[in-house]
Amino acid sequence: SSGINAEYGGTTTGDDAQPRVSSGGSRRGVSSAKKGKESKKAAAKEPTEGGETEQKNQEAQVYTEAKSYVVFEVALEKPLVSKRPPEELAAKVAEYIPKRESLTKHKCGADEAVAEYQKQIGEVANFVLNEYRQKFGGDAEGSIANEVIDERKRVLIYDLNSSGKYFAFKEQLKQSVVKVVREKFFKTSAFSSDNELHQFLSELYVFLVDQMHQGVSGVFSLQHKTTPLPSPLDVDSLIHFAKEAELNQNYELAAVYYQERLAMDQNSSGAWFDYGCFSLLVGNVSKAGECFRECLALDQKHLLGLLMYGVVCIMEERYDVAETFFEDAACVQPNNYLAWTVLGLFYDSRDNDIGAEMAFLEANKNFSEEKGSIFLSSAEQLLKLHSYNLVESALSHELLSSPKCLNQEYYLLLAELHMAKGELAAAEGYVKQATVLDHTNPAAWALLGHILYLGGESKAARDNYERTLSYESPAPDTHSIRLRLASIYLQLQQYTAARNMFLLACRDSPSCITWLGVGISCYRLGELKEAEQALSEANILNNTDPEVWGYLSLVCLKTARKLEAEQSYRYALRVGLKDPDLLSEIESIQREVGFGDAGF
Repeated sequence: SSGINAEYGGTTTGDDAQPRVSSGGSRRGVSSAKKGKESKKAAAKEPTEGGETEQKNQEAQVYTEAKSYVVFEVALEKPLVSKRPPEELAAKVAEYIPKRESLTKHKCGADEAVAEYQKQIGEVANFVLNEYRQKFGGDAEGSIANEVIDERKRVLIYDLNSSGKYFAFKEQLKQSVVKVVREKFFKTSAFSSDNELHQFLSELYVFLVDQMHQGVSGVFSLQHKTTPLPSPLDVDSLIHFAKEAELNQNYELAAVYYQERLAMDQNSSGAWFDYGCFSLLVGNVSKAGECFRECLALDQKHLLGLLMYGVVCIMEERYDVAETFFEDAACVQPNNYLAWTVLGLFYDSRDNDIGAEMAFLEANKNFSEEKGSIFLSSAEQLLKLHSYNLVESALSHELLSSPKCLNQEYYLLLAELHMAKGELAAAEGYVKQATVLDHTNPAAWALLGHILYLGGESKAARDNYERTLSYESPAPDTHSIRLRLASIYLQLQQYTAARNMFLLACRDSPSCITWLGVGISCYRLGELKEAEQALSEANILNNTDPEVWGYLSLVCLKTARKLEAEQSYRYALRVGLKDPDLLSEIESIQREVGFGDAGF
């Protein structure tokens, strides 16, 4: 079906519909229409051509003054532009990405195999202990002569062998040992030589004996077992840490967090999607395509996955494939304005004017005007997904649709786009235009602060961040503002302000970065106890951060703890401490106190 609006005509459905005249939703248009009919009858009585023309002009003037309009509603049996049915689109997507069954989770990894072995050792040890007590009672061995102990062991072993219990114990342990060999040593094939066999058996024996001791000590330990602390790195924490690393442009660390999230659950379509968007951010288009394909293999109706894989196809100039995925996204969620807007932007880029008009019409049907326009709202979402080409296209359409009434949101999105592309001068110009339109919007000043921060203008960025936080209404993403403002305070040696700002960030969104900031600030202020507490908390959240270990080494040097200072320094080097200033400071204090490096 298709709808067409015309300036003149009538409301009709089929051949028998009657025209409907409207004027802004009031009855004025109806009265105007009646007056028009009366004027028309009067004009029919005029015999002269000039008089008839004058009457017609008067009739038209009545409609013009009343601002009347006529709407035609036409129902077509078939669409004017042929469309592929949803079934065909879904089939084409399946051709590109076949649907997979979710991977069965591996129930027995290396840790599980070792734990099972220790458990079986504990059960056997308990059984042997019960056998011993039944035969010899519960006397403590410390009060018995060595000869008696040896005799009891001989008797016990003989009884276990003669009764078949020893064989039962061996069979009980055999399966767990096989699992250890497979999962821990990855040995499933035959040995190529006797030397290889003897070497393997030697390593296996040492490992099994060591694990046996741990299993037995766990059974006979007199200490109360402590409940292990839950890991702080759940899915939400990993996402938060990855975004923080992106904010600091530490993309290597961000990639680690995204990969750890995937390691937790490779069947998560959302985890693959987020990793794909990150890959787009760092410019790895092929990796992004792989991630979006995995996302869609797990969930073929993942709307954003369909759209972003289409974006990757555009970047790779595979336009036919991109069209298939964009159209399928619109079929998966026909009431989603973003899917229709993206499809319209794609059609427009391929000079398909009819398709673009149809898609934008559908987008507007499913869009709430309270949110602004389909182009601004879509640009905002696509900017977060790092689809900069489509963002630019959406903002261009917004400019063409309302060139004389561009609002602040348009200039802020344009500034954010240029900032993401590294064009800081242009971004600063657009954000200043936005502040002229509304100087009370904290988001504008926050964005200006980000632009200046990336440009290395620390003091100017500090002023804008402080202005942003002074407003009663909170700015979007306050955490990033506090994080960058606190780091500026550190650079400017305003350590008290830095500590307080980092503590505010810790209160709302604790992370290794925020606690490290608190630790550095406290260390510079001479508050060594508080510094160590903060650094320890940072170390719990990320025990591979070299800077955390470096500052822990400094604290230990200042508090004359030789062993811990050396261990912290050694580990800092192991995990890759490369900050020349921090290394120089550590080495200087090591020479001053005479310890801290095992080489001394």
